[in-house]
Amino acid sequence: MDEKKLQNIFYNTSYGKKILKCIQCGTCSASCPLTGLMEHGPRELFALIRDGDMELALRSETPWYCVSCYQCVVRCPQEIPVIDLMYCLKRMSREYDMVPVSHKIPDLYRAFSQAVDHHGRISEAMVMANYGILHPVDAFKNISMALELLKRKRLEFFPRQIIGRRWVAQLPAGEKVRKNT
Repeated sequence: MDEKKLQNIFYNTSYGKKILKCIQCGTCSASCPLTGLMEHGPRELFALIRDGDMELALRSETPWYCVSCYQCVVRCPQEIPVIDLMYCLKRMSREYDMVPVSHKIPDLYRAFSQAVDHHGRISEAMVMANYGILHPVDAFKNISMALELLKRKRLEFFPRQIIGRRWVAQLPAGEKVRKNT
């Protein structure tokens, strides 16, 4: 897809235009506890987006390392919702098949989202089952821990569904990125 079109799609999301307020001070990158693991810090990622290099931005592992600690948001002098922008980039990279190939976090994110959409709450067993389909070796490594949790009655295979489950499944609908925009 055309990078200019991807940039416009990003800008038309709820938080996309807020990136234009960024003064490139680097406070977000300096505040992030995981910047050292990222190929591009948040400041550099925002510069890529503003320069129109959307494919590189969407294929970046940076958004997947974000742990939502909010240090960047609290310290940003322009009050840019950095974490919301990271979630937007994650959604777009999934929507347009630009998820980093070398990374397992997007698969865990997908498994987590599927469990919440299905049950309306977190189900560790369902998250690991969905993740285990894609990464069976990792799932196998966690069997002993799962058995211990089951023995102590700390793990439910089938959690009770919440009353407003359909409402929860609709929550991301307002933020979903549309391909035809």
